[in-house]
Amino acid sequence: MFHTSASSSVLHNPSEHFTSLNSPSATVRARPTTSGGDGMSGGGADKHHGTGHSPGGAGMSGIGMSGAGSGAEGLLTALGAAPLPGRDMLRRAVWALLQGLLLAANLRYLGLLTKLQQDAYFLYYQPFMPMLAMLWLWALAVRIFERRRIRYEACFSPEDQRYLLHSTQLFQICNLLTALCLSSGLAFGYLVAYGQHELAALHPPLLYCALLVLLLFPGSLLFRESRLFFGQTLWRVATPIRGVTWSDFLLADVLTSLAKALSDTERAVCHLMIGPVMRPHLEACSDGSLIIPLGLAAPYAWRLVQCIRVYMDTGARPQLFNALKYSTAFPVILLSAIKYHVDQSDWRGFWKPLWLAAALLNSAYSYYWDVERDWEISWFSQMGPGASQRRLVPAPVLRGQLLYRRPFYLYLMASNLALRLSWAYKLSPHLRDHHVVVSLVALAEAFRHARWLFVRIEVELRKIQAYRPDLGVLVPTVGYAAHAHSSEAADSGSDDEGAVGASGSGMGAPKARALPVSVGAGPLPGRPRAVVKQLSGGTELEMLGGRH
Repeated sequence: MFHTSASSSVLHNPSEHFTSLNSPSATVRARPTTSGGDGMSGGGADKHHGTGHSPGGAGMSGIGMSGAGSGAEGLLTALGAAPLPGRDMLRRAVWALLQGLLLAANLRYLGLLTKLQQDAYFLYYQPFMPMLAMLWLWALAVRIFERRRIRYEACFSPEDQRYLLHSTQLFQICNLLTALCLSSGLAFGYLVAYGQHELAALHPPLLYCALLVLLLFPGSLLFRESRLFFGQTLWRVATPIRGVTWSDFLLADVLTSLAKALSDTERAVCHLMIGPVMRPHLEACSDGSLIIPLGLAAPYAWRLVQCIRVYMDTGARPQLFNALKYSTAFPVILLSAIKYHVDQSDWRGFWKPLWLAAALLNSAYSYYWDVERDWEISWFSQMGPGASQRRLVPAPVLRGQLLYRRPFYLYLMASNLALRLSWAYKLSPHLRDHHVVVSLVALAEAFRHARWLFVRIEVELRKIQAYRPDLGVLVPTVGYAAHAHSSEAADSGSDDEGAVGASGSGMGAPKARALPVSVGAGPLPGRPRAVVKQLSGGTELEMLGGRH
């Protein structure tokens, strides 16, 4: 999925990245056209799947989709991508049939279990639902990028681009992991339903161990190079003491949407280690335990430290406000955990209103940052004191040239607000008893983050393209004349240090000037100093990741 290299850090050492791009022989690597074979056991080909592809990046001859094929194809069509080719239809049909049968069987036996047995099933298998959903959605996003010739790989450092996988390869991984989890869940449910508790207790630990072995297995299995670099990136995210690359940022940001799944995984592993497996109501791993809030808070702490590290390396002040955004998740988690340590009357009368206020603040701040900073859609900045008040709610200001059609951006803004408000479930352990609701909310959060990714990558690619026009077209447009304001979207009091509301901050054409920058390890010997553009609205070291 996302990979990095310890030797390359765009934000820690931007001169290395920019001067490498300025090299006459520099190219943005794309991945090769692959055959329809599975490629999951060949180590030799895996080492070279990062080069040799045309800049368009669309040629795909193998499709590894499963039962989600019809829905995925609909989303591809909605976003303007070409329909899926007819090759490998039989393989996709087999995967779809297999996983459909596994899912149906899981649901059948789940319905035969008692409430306590269902609690045990959800305890061990619910954490994988949003993780697998996020993996499927990332594979679908890569497929859309390939079909629309969006050169998303340009966001990553040249070294990291070698380890990006084709959508075909990603779908193969999705199929394998989904089938593995469903098979284990089916065996567990079947054995529990027929009273074979001792045998059923073997399947959750076997599944967790198998997934860990698949990630760390040193042999040429399941795209070894990319798999190990994913593990390395995960380690870098969990120990955020180095310079932050685009890979580090992207994976850490995804993990914030998977905070509930990570906390559930922590809880399940705690029960597996303490035991017994079939009695999951031990005090050490219960909802009142301190380890549950720690698991929820970890992804936000990682992103907060990343923001501070980027600020220390670059001096980009918006990173401090970004760090503040992630810090607003901690009161929600803490106040939710307090419920198990106070009287219910005190919780309802004093602590619950505080928890609701903290959840609302977190959702509002996060939504503002999504729209104004990550997507660079000028909307909130038009509501300030210096903005024109011709209408009660001003229209969002988009670019004149868009990658997707204008209704898609407006849909994202509206749906993102609704899904942001559901974060109370994601960050609150005291609401985990409602298994179906929690599962749906976790899946909806994965879906929200996947859609966020489309516009975030578009914004990043436009910054790169503005700095390096010689790279060619990184982001095609729909040729759609978007809504454009005149001077109403002009600067409303922002400065050069990243205040929202500057002219051009709303996906408009940026006004740039060149600034010499020396951060991190400094320029490489014999190479010129890095030159970084600064857009009105933010330091344009953010061109390659500063606005994370």
